[in-house]
Amino acid sequence: MKDCVCLVTGASRGIGKGIAVELGKQGAIVYVTGTSSTKSVEDSAKTSAPYVTTQASGGPGTIEETASEVTAAGGQGIAVYCNHAVDTDVEKLMNLVQAQHGRLDILINNVFRLPEGGPAQLNKKFWEQGPEVWDTLLTVGCRSHYVASYYAMPLLFQSQKQRPAHLPRPMIGMISSFGGNGYTFNLPYGVAKAAVDRMAKDMALELADEDMCVVSFYPGLVNTERTQVSVENGDWEKFVSLPLDNSETPNFTGKAIVAVSTDPDNKKKSGSVQVVAELAEEYGFTDVSGRQPPSIRSLRFLLHSYAFSDEMRQKIKPEQIPNWKIPFWVMAQGAPPSQG
Repeated sequence: MKDCVCLVTGASRGIGKGIAVELGKQGAIVYVTGTSSTKSVEDSAKTSAPYVTTQASGGPGTIEETASEVTAAGGQGIAVYCNHAVDTDVEKLMNLVQAQHGRLDILINNVFRLPEGGPAQLNKKFWEQGPEVWDTLLTVGCRSHYVASYYAMPLLFQSQKQRPAHLPRPMIGMISSFGGNGYTFNLPYGVAKAAVDRMAKDMALELADEDMCVVSFYPGLVNTERTQVSVENGDWEKFVSLPLDNSETPNFTGKAIVAVSTDPDNKKKSGSVQVVAELAEEYGFTDVSGRQPPSIRSLRFLLHSYAFSDEMRQKIKPEQIPNWKIPFWVMAQGAPPSQG
């Protein structure tokens, strides 16, 4: 992927960072966006804009740190401050890509924001949440994907004409979750993720005659920096309480992005939802530790995470459980099972 021009939105930390670094390992040029920056943001319009991330709301990590890791991995990381809730910021970002490279080969719409209150707020019922929770989850992580895609399309069309011959077809990747298919966390979260999946499907339909691919990706249980903070302060045990034995690193999703984007037959996946763990089985890649985490819809994940007690987890390892997967339509019937 040398000289492949990529943009990963919301890549200060977490899944976005993992994707950016894995693209960097392939020699790509990666624009890294977000509002977490080591540089002082003196512009009052930026600091007063909605959804600016702080260490308290976002956790450790900045766009500059991610860009440096991309470069250290073998690519070229370019950090750009961009509040994806501000359309003019996104337009300026795409103008910068146009001025510096004249095209965009891969757009990864990953940016996401937890509502104020973090995990505690995520797990409330809709009548316990104010409109701000809906606005946060639907603005940053749904509308933001549409806006970035809209402004990126001229650059992606240029990629069809100008990209080097060794590069794969242009791709838009949406980072969604199993919440798009079955109840997860709360009502606004599920609506936002279902909308992202539908966005990928309908974008693919409208781009059917173009040499372009649009895919929605489902990571599993991802052990991010924010997850670690939640573990340390007790929020994970209090509000999530899932064992992290079957968790994925953020880089696992990055490897899935690399695998699909470089697949010459990826047009067949355009408009579809793809589970990161199941892509690992298909393409033969593993997580950074060398292991292959199970899909969330597999018995291997569901039994170990929900049905087993801590004592049973000590006796029966995930690898001893069949890796059978339940159909998506079964998952869509309701909430995950109660834990044993």
